[in-house]
Amino acid sequence: MKKIVLKSAFLIPTFIFAIFLIMTIIGCTSCLFGFDHDYYSCAYCNIFKGITIISIIAYLTILYLDIKLVYKKSSFNKPN
Repeated sequence: MKKIVLKSAFLIPTFIFAIFLIMTIIGCTSCLFGFDHDYYSCAYCNIFKGITIISIIAYLTILYLDIKLVYKKSSFNKPN
């Protein structure tokens, strides 16, 4: 179980940094191409929501698989 906590301690900041980096790159390229304020109030926010939801789903999937693996290992160690 300690491994899951350590993995979570590293995964959450990694996902947050990845979201920040992706949104910074998208923001810089859209500024370079000269998009107006409507882009930032509509499309940019929708892109952010989509990337955040994908990251949350990926994190929960990784967490679920680790917890499932821990319980599977503990069921093999039970005495009969």
